[in-house]
Amino acid sequence: MPRVGTERRSGIPIELTISVILSYLVGVLQILAGIALIFVRYADGLTAVERTVVTIVGACTILLGLLVCALASGLTRARRDARLFLTILISITIALGIVVLVSDGEVTAFRIADLAISAAVIIVLWTGRVARSFAHTADERTG
Repeated sequence: MPRVGTERRSGIPIELTISVILSYLVGVLQILAGIALIFVRYADGLTAVERTVVTIVGACTILLGLLVCALASGLTRARRDARLFLTILISITIALGIVVLVSDGEVTAFRIADLAISAAVIIVLWTGRVARSFAHTADERTG
């Protein structure tokens, strides 16, 4: 008998629900960061090439955020491929965040929080009851 408050009626562990919420948060933060990057293109002192690069990076960041949100939706349906692809995307996000943190040298609360949330999503997805939940769904469904 499960403890009260640890699982929802559908049998999805509460940790997975938290991971889905954090994944959506990561995706939304990426979308907002991409929008901010696109607005940077209007800053004074940028050349035409720099504006183009900033715009492309901003658009790619927005698309990455949208993909993370779509994969988070797949987690709610216990899609193993969504868990794998989300882990890959968030790992890339963590790696890029660390590169920016090291190259820029300016440590901000936003960057640390972004890295911590991203790492928490991956840890929760691959440990404990969530990992066991995905192992059980492998036998029950094929897609």
